[in-house]
Amino acid sequence: MPEKRRILVIDDEVDMLETMGRLLRRLGYEKTTLIDDTRVEEVLAELRPEIILTDWVMPKLNGLEVLRMARDMLPDSQVIIITGFATIESAVNAIKEGAFDYLSKPFTSDQLEVTIKRAEEKLDLKAENQSLRSQLKEKYDFSNIIGAGGGLRHIVEMIRKISASETNVLILGESGSGKELIARGIHANSTRRNGPFVDINCASLPNNLLESELFGHEKGAFTGAHTGKVGLMEVANRGTLFLDEIGEMSKELQTKLLKALEQRSFRRVGGTKETHVDIRILAATNRDLEEAISQSEFREDLYYRLNVISIHLPPLRERVQDIPLLTFSFLRQFAEHVGKQLHSVAPDAMELLQHYAWPGNVRELKNVIERAVVLCETEAITAADLPERLHKKGRLSLQTVLSPDVPFHQAKNEWIEIFEVTYLQKLLEKHKGNISEAARSCGVDRKTIHRLVTRYSLK
Repeated sequence: MPEKRRILVIDDEVDMLETMGRLLRRLGYEKTTLIDDTRVEEVLAELRPEIILTDWVMPKLNGLEVLRMARDMLPDSQVIIITGFATIESAVNAIKEGAFDYLSKPFTSDQLEVTIKRAEEKLDLKAENQSLRSQLKEKYDFSNIIGAGGGLRHIVEMIRKISASETNVLILGESGSGKELIARGIHANSTRRNGPFVDINCASLPNNLLESELFGHEKGAFTGAHTGKVGLMEVANRGTLFLDEIGEMSKELQTKLLKALEQRSFRRVGGTKETHVDIRILAATNRDLEEAISQSEFREDLYYRLNVISIHLPPLRERVQDIPLLTFSFLRQFAEHVGKQLHSVAPDAMELLQHYAWPGNVRELKNVIERAVVLCETEAITAADLPERLHKKGRLSLQTVLSPDVPFHQAKNEWIEIFEVTYLQKLLEKHKGNISEAARSCGVDRKTIHRLVTRYSLK
């Protein structure tokens, strides 16, 4: 069982301190310190509590002064205001200044437990972000983005200019082309780099769950909501929120998101209290949002709110010069992971890699190299270590298909393969692998889709 957090309770009333002590011990919080308002700075420096519960009205220090002191000395600590009914408005204002939440007197043991557990949840998320932060700067420095000196040079130069701004950015590109990598690079080089980077895939959750993930929910908001939950917009406060596959979000939720972005505030599902946030929005999609707007599938006003600046990532087949760079990067990564001495790629293997159409883009290349490293029994990856589909379609590139050196019927057949592989890959991604829905949408029989998926070894 994880160790409980260090908690500090500040109040000028002895009875209240004793009551809080009993409640917290009953809930299993043994690392609890109880003090009046005369030794706050000293105890904050010595104890370094992770959760602070402070009365709002005290003779020497008020709750706002405690909050500001904690924010300066312990910026990661979570401050919970204890307030009477008459000062709730002041407590809400304190939340705008950075307090985590408030408890209105009188409160129950259950209310205290839920509030502290939510604060612990936020601390856990912050700790996870901080553990990644030291890696993030090095990993996503633009000089380390593979292709920065090749096919992505102009994009990286553009990103350098926009990283320091607060502008919303829309990243466009096919699935697997590296949109999240670019988003993390923007964050890591921005003024918000010390804040959290929070990402969510809008296509991975049903609409009701996505709303709860984004905005959070209150206890009892819906069936199964036994406790309250902090939303990812709140977790991303003073940092960056990355909305991946934004084109898959429902129109209803688009409306709520637009309102939250315009007002920089929102209400949790089932809640009435406004939560204010300071976040930068990065979004990504593989869909044509202008076409989605024309078909009334995406809100035009949300599109313009997100698309202040757009970045279009070219597919891997359009930047063949980056394939060797990516290949050797993945080779080093996976060889080190499995403990193999692999340092090179045989010329026949590299030729197959550079002539393949890569419908799955960088993600597919990464998977292919991982597979090759596992199977390779020599010091260099050879053509025999690569999947059969690369051998069958080793010439699948526009450069070779349109070459007059290729016989007409061979070029025609290879062109058809390029079309079928690329079309099927996008079709299956759109329908999340559901072959029945894919067949209905494109007007062909399910058996035809099955046959082509099998022929081309598509997932």
